[in-house]
Amino acid sequence: MLREIALTGTLLFSPVLLAAPITVSGAFAFQGGQSVTDGHLRYKPTGSDALDQHIVIWMTAHGSAQPILSYSVEMTKKLHVIIVDSGLTTFLHIHPTLGTDGLFSIDQRFPGPGTYYLYADGIPNNGDHQVFRFVLTVGKAPAARQPALVPTGRELMVGPYTVDLSKARLTAGRVDELEVGVYEGGAPAKDLHPYLGAPAHAVFLNTRDLTYVHVHPVPEGASMAGMDMKGMDMKGMDMSVATMDLPDSASVPATMVLHVAVKEPGLYKMWLQFRGGNQLYIAPFVLRAE
Repeated sequence: MLREIALTGTLLFSPVLLAAPITVSGAFAFQGGQSVTDGHLRYKPTGSDALDQHIVIWMTAHGSAQPILSYSVEMTKKLHVIIVDSGLTTFLHIHPTLGTDGLFSIDQRFPGPGTYYLYADGIPNNGDHQVFRFVLTVGKAPAARQPALVPTGRELMVGPYTVDLSKARLTAGRVDELEVGVYEGGAPAKDLHPYLGAPAHAVFLNTRDLTYVHVHPVPEGASMAGMDMKGMDMKGMDMSVATMDLPDSASVPATMVLHVAVKEPGLYKMWLQFRGGNQLYIAPFVLRAE
C-alpha cells in the first residue's frame, strides 16, 4: 500500500511500502472447555520496526462473519491476552481495548523477532468461557523453538521473594489443591496486594499440545482437593473464574491456595503473577501432571 501525503493541494506518493496486515484463525485452546465461537486475529507493524505490532482480535458465532459485541467483565477486564514465545520463556499479560464494533485492539512491542503464541481469553455474550490460540510471526523469525523444559521443583526466587509450592506434581483428571507461599527474608511477605482483583493469577500451558488453564487463588479452607473429574461437566469446573474482585489497596496473605484441574498428563509451564508492593512479579514453574 502506498502512503499518500497531501501538500499544497497536490497528492504526492511516498515510495515507502507498508506491510500488509496478516489475518489468522484461532485454535480453541481452553483445556476441558467447549468451543461455541470462532476466534480471529489481524496484525501488522505500526511502523518500520517489525517488533511494534498493531493487533486486532474478535470472536464470531460459528458460521457468522459478524463480530460479537458483548463480553463479560472477568477479573476487571473484558479480554485477557497472554503472549508467550515458542520456547515458553517470554510471558506477557495484556488487555486490549474493546471498540463498539466488537474488535479488541492494542499496539504491542515484542521483545524480539520470533514465533509467538497469543491466547485470547474471554466470555462472549455471557456464555461459555472461550480461549483461542493464535500463532504470530514477528520480524525475520527463526524456526519455532520446541520448549526444552525440565521440572523446576517447588521453590523459586523472584526478586526479593521466595515462592514456595506445596508440591511439584499434579494429578491429571483430578482437582489438585496447590498451596502457594510467598516469603521475604525467611518470613511471610507482608506487602502483597491484589492484581486484577485477585490475590494472584496462574496460567498453565501444556507443553505438548499448548492447551491453556487459568486459575486464581481462593481462601484456605475452601478445599476441593481429590475430586475426580471423570464424568463431570467441565463447564461447571471452570477454574479460571474467581468470585473475588479485590481492590488494589487490599492486603493479600502470604499463603494462598490454587485449585488446579488439568485434564491431560504431561509437563506444564506455570506462570504465577503476584504483586509485591507496587511491582508485578512472575514466578515461572515447570510442573508434571501424571
